[in-house]
Amino acid sequence: MKKKRALTILSVLALTACALAFVWRPHPAAQMSQPQAAEVPVQVMYKHLFHHVIALKKKAAEVEKESKDGTQFRTHFIRKANLTPEQATVLEEVAVELEQDELLISARARPLIEAYKAQYPGGEVPHGQTPAPPPEELKQLSQERDAAVLRALDRLRIR
Repeated sequence: MKKKRALTILSVLALTACALAFVWRPHPAAQMSQPQAAEVPVQVMYKHLFHHVIALKKKAAEVEKESKDGTQFRTHFIRKANLTPEQATVLEEVAVELEQDELLISARARPLIEAYKAQYPGGEVPHGQTPAPPPEELKQLSQERDAAVLRALDRLRIR
């Protein structure tokens, strides 16, 4: 009898705690002190857009290589972003130009990355050591990549 009563009391307490958890909201002043999510930089958003355009273009080519219809991939932005066919063509051209720029930047970055990785065989930093900072040239190449995206955005606006 005592076990049933204890189980009942624990069940009621657990249900009460769950109900309070769903109903309780923090005080608005407490919410104001919490940090806000950082805004995504423009070059990051457009980099993803341009990469998505290229991915759809490649997918359409793959599907068409199998003698299937790739129209749904080629017209994605015409449908989803209400672009005209001409605007979609310009978007694709700019995305291709950016991809070429990024390939050149990546080719310059690859030897720097390999040299940095070579410092840590197996990808592990020796115990007690802190990893060396990445080469300054990599930071510059990252900035170049961001600038290339912004230039692509400018080309998109101009056309």
